[in-house]
Amino acid sequence: MRAWGRLLRLSLAPTAAADIVAGAVAGANGWPWRGDSAFAIALLVVASLAVYHGGMTLNDWADRGENRVSRPDRPIPSGAVAPRAALLVALALLILGPALAFRVSPTSGAILAGVSAVACAYDLGLRGAWIGPLLLATCRAGNLSAGIAFGAGSEPTVIALIPALVYGTYVFAVSTLGRLEDAPADVLRGSRPALHLFAAAAILAASPAAAGVSGRSLAAFVLSVWGAFGLVVLARRTTTWSSGEVTRATGAGLRRLLVFTAALALAAGGPAGPFVAAGILAGYPISYALRGVFPPS
Repeated sequence: MRAWGRLLRLSLAPTAAADIVAGAVAGANGWPWRGDSAFAIALLVVASLAVYHGGMTLNDWADRGENRVSRPDRPIPSGAVAPRAALLVALALLILGPALAFRVSPTSGAILAGVSAVACAYDLGLRGAWIGPLLLATCRAGNLSAGIAFGAGSEPTVIALIPALVYGTYVFAVSTLGRLEDAPADVLRGSRPALHLFAAAAILAASPAAAGVSGRSLAAFVLSVWGAFGLVVLARRTTTWSSGEVTRATGAGLRRLLVFTAALALAAGGPAGPFVAAGILAGYPISYALRGVFPPS
């Protein structure tokens, strides 16, 4: 069970679920009261989790040869999970996610199908210095867009998708930092990891502006600045960057995806916004507690 949890990166599950819920209330400017919306959103959350964790599993399967040398304790090279089983689970999840989403919204299903395809492209080879982080950013922006599409009730407008674009930019900054985890010491020193963390903090602090102006924009701004401040403190306190420090900083950036989506829900979610934001933030201590058992990277 622990090996499968590590393979799936279960500590990041709250962030994938939060994308859908925050996107839905942002797309509807409140809770989307139509039909059985609670069940529909729950089904979209399951679809999102399937695509997200399927992509994570496929990533480990594709890296199994490299991990035998650099990370022999990972579930597949250690022998805890068979490669064939990991591949079958990954493909099943990547197909199941879009199929479930199509039952809720054809647009959301099409978006998650695109996310599955992009995740496969990344896992199976497109991991260059810029294309890799760009594909990861596209996946997370698509995940949020699937929720926005459901909330909007139709094909979302370009303006409605601005939060997803900013969200993807934040993920891009964190992903470029995460690429340095396995970098040699001389490359790591020259890459100045703190700059990646400062960039992510600046994007996070400005994120409520992507939702437009609302009565709760100030509260959303305070929340996002609080999250960004933690990243700045971490960057300033880290004087010597090692692989372990990069991993720690990347994990902090990934957990703050919850702060981003909570601020979005607060700024754009209407009367339901504070309740949705509180629910999303409840996932933060869960993600933090799980990181030791199921590391995020």
